Formats: sequence, structure tokens, C-alpha cells
Amino acid sequence: MTKLRHWPQYLLAALLALLVFFIGWTYYLGTPAVTFSRLVGIDPTKEISHLTLRRYPKNALSPHLFTIETDDENAVVATLVGACGIRKIPYDTLDAALEKIDPEMTEVISRSPYIYQSRRYDLHDPKKGRLCVLFRDSGDLYLFINGNYKESL
Repeated sequence: MTKLRHWPQYLLAALLALLVFFIGWTYYLGTPAVTFSRLVGIDPTKEISHLTLRRYPKNALSPHLFTIETDDENAVVATLVGACGIRKIPYDTLDAALEKIDPEMTEVISRSPYIYQSRRYDLHDPKKGRLCVLFRDSGDLYLFINGNYKESL
């Protein structure tokens, strides 16, 4: 009878344990490697040595900017070209909407030795194609993704 008397405390302890589990699970899902795998559809640990993530919370389509450090840049670019469905473009054909999202990023893109952008995308409906831009600066490679859905091209 004494164990039944303490059932509210057991229920509270179980609910707290469940809450701690879900907090840890959402933290894990928000880490850069898991987010990269979810958005791009490839495992980032193959050619990428370090990966960081910048989110843009004030935008409805939740854009992400990945900073990629790698020893084999050509392999990473080739993998991302296939996974994201991007092609090499000149700077003047870059989408003007990027300036509204992050002016600092477009400044870095303007100095990039190469720019890759999605072949087809819809900024208003990412299910019809999302905007992916791959560029680099003097030290790192960057992948910008506007939208949460993996597009199969």
C-alpha cells in the first residue's frame, strides 16, 4: 500500500525523464551534421573535416548557411553538385533575394572564385525546388540552402 501512495511522484519522475530525453533529442537533431544530412541527403563525414551552421530565424523558409572545412575541396564540390542539383554560374545571374536574406553573404559571394546555384527553385514553395548556393572565400567553402525539403532532381 505504501508504493501506491507515492504514485504521483513516480509519474512526475517519469514525465521529467521523458522531458529530458526529448530535450536531448531535439538538441541532437539541431546539430550541424544531422541538419546537413537531413537537408542535403549525404553523410558529411566522408570528405568534410569540420562543419558549422548558421540559421536565419526571421525568414519563413528557414535558410541555413553551412561553413565547410575540408582537405579535398574538389571531392566536396563534386559531391554537392550531384546532391543539390547545382550548376556553375556567373555572379551577375545570382538571385537578388540573397541580398535581402544576408548582405554580408552576398559580399563574400561577389569575391568568390566560383559560384554554384540550383538549376531550378521556387522561393515561395520549397517543395517545388529550393535555392542552394555553393561558394567559397579564402579559407572555407559555404553552402547556403533556402528551404527545408530535400528535392530530388
